[in-house]
Amino acid sequence: MSRFNRAVAALCLAAPLAVPSANAQGTAPSPLLSPSPDPRPVLELTLDDAVRRTLENNVDIAVERFNPESSALDVEQRRGFYEPVLTSTITQNSEARPGSNRFSGGQSVDTDRLNYNLGATQFIPTGGNLRLDFVNTRTATTNVNANFNPSFDSNFDLSYSQPFLRNFRTDARRTQIKVAKKNREISDVQFRQTVVNTVASVKLSYYDLLYAIDNLEAQRKSLALASKFLEENQIKVRVGTLAPLDVVAAESEQASREEAVIVAEAAVEEAEDDLKRTIFNTNEPATWETRIVPVERPTAEPFAVDLDAAIRRALAGRTDITAAQKRLENADYNITYARNQLLPTVDLVAGYGTTGLGGTQVLDPITGDPLSNPIGGGFGNALGNVFGNDFPTWRLGFNLAYPIFNRQAGAAEALARITRDQSQANIRRLEMQITGEVRSAARAVETNYKRVESTRAARVLQERRLDAETKKFAAGMSTNFLVTQSQRDLAVAEVAELRAIADYRKSLVNFERVQEAGGGGGGGSVTVSTGSGQTTNTTANSGNSGGGSTATGGQQQ
Repeated sequence: MSRFNRAVAALCLAAPLAVPSANAQGTAPSPLLSPSPDPRPVLELTLDDAVRRTLENNVDIAVERFNPESSALDVEQRRGFYEPVLTSTITQNSEARPGSNRFSGGQSVDTDRLNYNLGATQFIPTGGNLRLDFVNTRTATTNVNANFNPSFDSNFDLSYSQPFLRNFRTDARRTQIKVAKKNREISDVQFRQTVVNTVASVKLSYYDLLYAIDNLEAQRKSLALASKFLEENQIKVRVGTLAPLDVVAAESEQASREEAVIVAEAAVEEAEDDLKRTIFNTNEPATWETRIVPVERPTAEPFAVDLDAAIRRALAGRTDITAAQKRLENADYNITYARNQLLPTVDLVAGYGTTGLGGTQVLDPITGDPLSNPIGGGFGNALGNVFGNDFPTWRLGFNLAYPIFNRQAGAAEALARITRDQSQANIRRLEMQITGEVRSAARAVETNYKRVESTRAARVLQERRLDAETKKFAAGMSTNFLVTQSQRDLAVAEVAELRAIADYRKSLVNFERVQEAGGGGGGGSVTVSTGSGQTTNTTANSGNSGGGSTATGGQQQ
């Protein structure tokens, strides 16, 4: 027997001995191919259902919903400054004083006084102040010189002050009310921004979950191909048409794809949790145990992007620029007030009052002698004097004041102008930013749709390549490595197509969002699969807010 024939015979004898080892490691089907049924409760969810649940339950929206109410109450609180204020005072006072001379009225004079006063104050939105005082006093004394005992004194006084220069057209209170009203409008805009961004976020999470489920199915399909190829190799080893070393390579490939399935399963759970955090408002265990099944699978249809119209829409009504314009109006209010404070103070002061006196008259008002028959009287006599206008008084004048240098008001006016100029500059910056975001989002839509078409074509070609490579291997015209590489490339192509479809859907959501609201953080990079396990990142606003890594054919990108 030649040396070659002896080697062949030894190989044939060794092959049956090698098969059991291969069978022990690779013939048992992987549990990842046919996972056990999931016992968790199932929630089937359409995209509209997810949006509805978000609007009803989302905790971020629930928190932000209080801000407009708080801003409205702040306006009412500041308006309360112009509500009339009623005052009332009742005091009892008693004093005893020693007589120091013959006019003291006695060696010891005891006096009891009862004060009962009413008043009202009303601030006028022109800067004026209207005040009414009705002061009444009842006095009982042991003073022998008192003409009336007890006596009743009443005074009615109406006063009004009105500025003509400083604080006439505007003042601190009116400016604060205007700013509070504008802040309430800003709060409404910011609440709408939160709603728009949250709705966009739930849509992105919905598409992320769809992709994670599709990716898991693709990884399981890739694992099934590897397991089937391993079984075919084991059969060929048994019949002696394949070397046992090729079985080891197939087993290694199967183990690698099992790892990809495990990573994909974890990605599904993570995507579910992201969606649950958006659509649920309870932290109960049953919430986290629910399995979410998206039932809506929109196709990647082409979308006509009107870039000019989108930019005009965003610049006209996007929430962040609307809020910035309202802040600019607040800055104008502050400038108006600051300029008003540069004027001198010229205030009109006017008042009118009447006085009344009543009580029991015990002395003659001319001679001072005690009356043999005291004249009775009381509080009614005093009121009769007051409202009968028996003893009127009036006053009219002007208050003038002007700081010589007025540096404080000048600095405040300059600071208000700087703040307004800064707000205008911020709006111009924001317009540039919005235009860039809309252009980037529109570019992402077009780029991602091209990716969908490209990755779909690549996936079809990889399917044809694997089919051809498998037939060549069966005919002995290919190698185990080439078949394995074709399977891996098909898995990469399938995942790349799924990722492109998900990114395209998300870029459409982000394109709509950037026209309505700012602050969504929808920027990022578009991950482009090359079909060989490598990736290329191109900057674009794809709306991909999902973090983490994506399993692609046993590798992570």
